[in-house]
Amino acid sequence: MKDLDMSKVMSSTPVVVYSKQVSEFVSQYRLCVQKTASAILELASVVKSAKDSLTNDEFKLFRQEIGANEAKDSYIKKLLCIAKESSRFADMSENLPPSYTTLYSLSQLNDDVFLKVCEDKVISPRMTASALSAYLSKKPIVVDLQATLSFKNVPDSEKSLAYTLIKDICEKFKVELKFNIDSPFSEKIKSLSDLNATAVPAEESISNAEPATA
Repeated sequence: MKDLDMSKVMSSTPVVVYSKQVSEFVSQYRLCVQKTASAILELASVVKSAKDSLTNDEFKLFRQEIGANEAKDSYIKKLLCIAKESSRFADMSENLPPSYTTLYSLSQLNDDVFLKVCEDKVISPRMTASALSAYLSKKPIVVDLQATLSFKNVPDSEKSLAYTLIKDICEKFKVELKFNIDSPFSEKIKSLSDLNATAVPAEESISNAEPATA
């Protein structure tokens, strides 16, 4: 069996020892990153407060003064979106990326996807918006909502019209009617029609009829 040259193994996997000064700079840098992310959230909050409190003309003046005129609409809109969803970032300031574009992307995720991103520990100071591409490409979560309609308070004479209108609305908005309610309605409407048409039995009508005079 060939002997293993340990010197080559050791040289191929060098151990890097950081000096105290390097570690201090790393800590300072990470602290600045954390402050930058927090600063973006604070900027977003200020912009939203200004948007909510000022008139349109005053808000335009505010934007001019901070160097974010109409040419920077995208920047302002992203900050407003970040501010709107700021509550989801409240307990993770240390892990947030120092990029308003990435924070904006995180703010656009629906609650279920954002929770999944958190569970997968994707959010970190080093992340970029591209890290979310795998989640954005997934099919949206479809919630199956079911509703029961009661016609007990609808007059019998209007039940057919009510059903027709509901059916038209469902077709317009592509709402699926999972139960076939045509037949029960048709039978009920038919029975009501028959009841109105035969209020007096034919034999009784004949027996009660006055004899014809010559």
